Amino acid sequence: MSTKPPPVPPANRSDKGPGSAEAAPKDTTKTAPNDPDKTGQAGNSKVNTTHQGHQQDR
Repeated sequence: MSTKPPPVPPANRSDKGPGSAEAAPKDTTKTAPNDPDKTGQAGNSKVNTTHQGHQQDR
């Protein structure tokens, strides 16, 4: 098989769709804020030290 499918015949094309869409931007990654309070082992300390309510044993 080829890497691309063959083109759709004109009789099978819908006139209801958006047509050819614009290309999406290549760089869609978001960088996380560099907050030292929320990174690494120290970042989990708030979760581990806050009140956890009534903990049940299994």
